Amino acid sequence: MVRATTGGVLRGYRSNLMNSFITLNKARETMLTQRNFNSYAEDPASAAQAFQLRKSRMDVESQYNICDSAYRKYQTAWSCLDTTDKLIDTDNGSALKTLKGMTLKMLNDPTGDARKTLSTALGQLSETIVQTMNQKYGDKFIFAGADGKNVPFEVKDEKLYYRGVPVDAAVPNVVQSGDTLRKVDANGNIDDNGTYYIKSDSITTMSAADFNALPADEQAAMSVMRDASGAAVTVDEKGNFDPNGQFVMVTTNIETISQEEYDQAVSDVEKLNYLVNEKNFVDIGLGFQENEKGQLIESSAFNEAMNGLTFLGYGLDEDGDPKNIYSLVQKMKDIAERVKDGENWTDADYDEFKNLVGKMEIASSEFKVEYTNMDAGTTKLKNNLALLEDNFYNLQEQYSALEDVDMADAITSFVWAQYCYNAALKAGNSVLSESLMDYLN
Repeated sequence: MVRATTGGVLRGYRSNLMNSFITLNKARETMLTQRNFNSYAEDPASAAQAFQLRKSRMDVESQYNICDSAYRKYQTAWSCLDTTDKLIDTDNGSALKTLKGMTLKMLNDPTGDARKTLSTALGQLSETIVQTMNQKYGDKFIFAGADGKNVPFEVKDEKLYYRGVPVDAAVPNVVQSGDTLRKVDANGNIDDNGTYYIKSDSITTMSAADFNALPADEQAAMSVMRDASGAAVTVDEKGNFDPNGQFVMVTTNIETISQEEYDQAVSDVEKLNYLVNEKNFVDIGLGFQENEKGQLIESSAFNEAMNGLTFLGYGLDEDGDPKNIYSLVQKMKDIAERVKDGENWTDADYDEFKNLVGKMEIASSEFKVEYTNMDAGTTKLKNNLALLEDNFYNLQEQYSALEDVDMADAITSFVWAQYCYNAALKAGNSVLSESLMDYLN
């Protein structure tokens, strides 16, 4: 027979009361946190699955924020380009509001009554276009490629620079000898130790047969390129040194370029080519993956860099004229200012100006193409935002089903645990009240 002492009953009661208290606390915690589990140990399988879902949701949230930032940047860029487009050739109802309108009016004004005013307005409008292309989104320049901290376009001495590089940079065409550049002195004379090159567009050639047919005294008097012995050097039709050439180079009005200037031009062209292809890839949920060589798979990311050179143009064409809209305007402005007010265009000036107007049309068309491509990028970002938003909510619903409790059940469990605990307290107070004998052992 087991004797039930008051102390033993009291210890058992206190142990069960503590269990009831712990149950009450767990029920309260579940109701307050609204979670099925609050530690990995409570439900390892569900906790592991929920961790993966939370990580995926955080990734999607990060991708959404990046995509949203890029989308808003593209929207701001679209507004800038739309303004620029209207300044270039959109009909705003006045010739003084577009480059196209002003240049056409200047072509149709042979007496030059308003040429000076239009020329000034033309220059101001081109400066406005450059300022528009220097707009910022937040604290970064929109059209500065991957470098948003430094201003993209800058005008120095009426020449346009992009991030410190002249936009009209081009490799000069110079005379060659075989596969190497032909070195000469400053005057264009053959000198293997010279530090100059002959500009190809400054030379003229004549048939070697015609030259050889001349009397000796006339040959000696001719200004042609000669070697150390005084014999005329044969060249090809482009002026490149060629022992079997059928031409000789006429040195009248020949122009040279220093090796330093040539190397600088080559360097500037390389910089422009690098800058125009500069990219800044961001993860907007397209996979963002590298290949086996550790190189980013470009189709798995989005290039958010926008380069101002892409829109305004850069470099020189085959005629040596600029492709950049600002530079074309400056050249047209210089031609117009050569003609005094009240005087007619000379045929040469008019033809040159008209030719540049045609090239402005080409530059304008290329601007519109890039403008349209940029708009397509904006649409892509907008559609991607909608997909990321759907992914975010789907993941949130999935892990909520794992973690979130049924509040009706949680409240019912809490009320029941509280009732049981209160009932245990009352039972203990009425049945196991202590007396003086409990303290006399």
